[in-house]
Amino acid sequence: MATSELNQFLEDIDEKVLECAICLKRLQNPKSLNCLHSFCLACLEDWVKKKGKLTCPTCTKSFPIPEGGLQKIPPNTFLNNLLETHQRYDKPAGDHITKCVCGKAEEYYCQDCRHYLCSSCRDYHKMLPISANHKLHAVEDVRSMTPQDFALLNPPLCSLHSKPFELYCQDCKTPICIHCTFINHKMWEGKHKTISISDAFQTFKETSSTLEKSAQCCKDKLEEGLEAVIQTSTKLDESRKTSLQDIDRLVQEMIKTIMNKGDEMKKNVDIIYKQKKQVNDVQMDELKTIISEVNTKLSFLKQLLKSDEATAMQSSETVIKALEDRVNEMPKTEPNDNGQILFFANKHHIASLQQCEIGNVTQSTIDGLTLKGVESVTQGQEILAKIIKADRCNVLANQLKATWTHPTGEINISQVDEDDYVDYVVTGKCNSPGVCRLDVSVDGKPIKQSPMIIKVEPEGLFNTIKLFKNKNDDCRSLVKCEECLLVSCRTNELFKYMQSGEYIGKVTLPQDVKIFKMCKMKNGNIAVSDEGNGCITIVKMNGEVIKSIGQKILKDPAGIHVDEASNTVYAADCKYKCVYIFDIDSGQLIRKLASPNNKIGVIDVTLTNQGNILALERKSNSCDNGLLQFDNEGRLMKVLVKGNEHEAWSFEEVVVDEDHNIILASYGKIQLFSSDGNFIKRIDKPADRIKYPNGLCLISQHPRRIAVINNDAINLYNY
Repeated sequence: MATSELNQFLEDIDEKVLECAICLKRLQNPKSLNCLHSFCLACLEDWVKKKGKLTCPTCTKSFPIPEGGLQKIPPNTFLNNLLETHQRYDKPAGDHITKCVCGKAEEYYCQDCRHYLCSSCRDYHKMLPISANHKLHAVEDVRSMTPQDFALLNPPLCSLHSKPFELYCQDCKTPICIHCTFINHKMWEGKHKTISISDAFQTFKETSSTLEKSAQCCKDKLEEGLEAVIQTSTKLDESRKTSLQDIDRLVQEMIKTIMNKGDEMKKNVDIIYKQKKQVNDVQMDELKTIISEVNTKLSFLKQLLKSDEATAMQSSETVIKALEDRVNEMPKTEPNDNGQILFFANKHHIASLQQCEIGNVTQSTIDGLTLKGVESVTQGQEILAKIIKADRCNVLANQLKATWTHPTGEINISQVDEDDYVDYVVTGKCNSPGVCRLDVSVDGKPIKQSPMIIKVEPEGLFNTIKLFKNKNDDCRSLVKCEECLLVSCRTNELFKYMQSGEYIGKVTLPQDVKIFKMCKMKNGNIAVSDEGNGCITIVKMNGEVIKSIGQKILKDPAGIHVDEASNTVYAADCKYKCVYIFDIDSGQLIRKLASPNNKIGVIDVTLTNQGNILALERKSNSCDNGLLQFDNEGRLMKVLVKGNEHEAWSFEEVVVDEDHNIILASYGKIQLFSSDGNFIKRIDKPADRIKYPNGLCLISQHPRRIAVINNDAINLYNY
């Protein structure tokens, strides 16, 4: 019976509850911490000595050590009852035979005294006033009880008075007996409020019901979380497998590519080998044939020398002549081929391959997104930022959130769009100078290099460079060369200034060169309209002349533009009132574009970003000037800007920026127009008005910045 009852008991109770997590044995003198983890008192004392503080060995939570030591930790009555019940049913079968204190066989069990009684002792038990009201149970009923039912017969007793707990102290949060109310829990002192143990238990049941629902809800969420983590773990395994397969596939493709390159080189080796072997074979056959001929003639000569004199002399001349001819016609005996096939490894590419990052391994899709953009702009200038996508990055544009924080503190959300390729773009605009911030995120997590900080420069004049020139120098042209500015004053000299204003030197050209306008070429050379020689002269930065173009064709060369994509140079001619187009390499004239009004000279020329030609007319006394647009075939398309409509009395120079805007310099002002000729704004202000803007060049696009020659100074503007 004990075995079956014990098995039933163990099925209902997790046996680990009765086990110490430190020694892994049955709990002895158990102590339970507030986290409900229980340990042997001796084990817990050793643990505290080792750690120096009281921390739960199971969940690592920390607790204060009570005054008087660990033995003062309140006992867990429920756990003690479980241990007592377990010990009762875990005894050998013989130990379950109980007897009355008088030695007779038991027939009854006293719940209050916790003793077995025979029928005689039961009668005396009933007669004694102190035990008259004790509850007695027949032994058969007791033995048929489950361990849990039997445990209920033995409720815990007060450790101080060995009396049942009938009350509950709400201040001390502990059950007490009736005697405790007179000693340690004196109600009349007002410090200990007590209620019946039944009322306390009812409150506990109500609290437990609510807590049980919350705990069940928590458990459900934890199980959902566990399921999600399990799915994530499965997904992680699949992702690992896919990534490894992708890496293997890429490596195999690279190996295949390298092997194909190797096969191509091997084929080249075989082709060269066959060609060179044929040369060697032909030369070997030729030499073998000649050697055979010489041997034959030598053999014949030796035979003649052995014959009689008359016979020898009959053939001597023929033999000698044939042998001499053969010797005199000695062929080339050095090998016609060097006998080598050389392979030169491209060490640069090998080094690049060794350093090549064939991909990136990341743990999040947002790691495949990188924010890139400019560091500074002018106020009002459109800001374009790119979001670069790596391969296999499956984040969509509508999953990205772009937030602009303006210098004024204003915050707005911007749409993320797809560009013409596979990346995304974000555009914005800041109308106040200061610092602008762009944050791009996916599900609240920032992508790489987010946030992006952009400095917003104020519009207008921000620096003036004083020019060191002679009184009569007429500064006419200006170009940007790396980090410095080159200035020409219609002489053979170019003066170099840093953008900070520092003069750093000059470049001297031949004496007969007189520079009117300049154009910087991508290869570092400078193309100049040369008034002294009436042509376009291309020079190096050290002053060396490379070539001259348009001599005897140009009369009064003015503004020039070099289009290196088509290898052509455009030259405006004020005298002939037209634009000449030359091939740079040959110097040949390609086309001539005449102004519709032959009374107005053409002062400057440039190209739009679409390849159309812009010719700038200079005002005459009898006609209005304008900016003319031609197609790339030389046909007039339209007059983009009319001088009389914008009070531009004398146009001087025209440039086009990367945003397709057109900047015109005229007497007393610098104006900005759209690509279709609509006026946008004036770049210079009346306070810093430029009277004679003779030179104009773009300094940068981000921020949009230009430099303008103003008589004896260079003005730098943000626009």
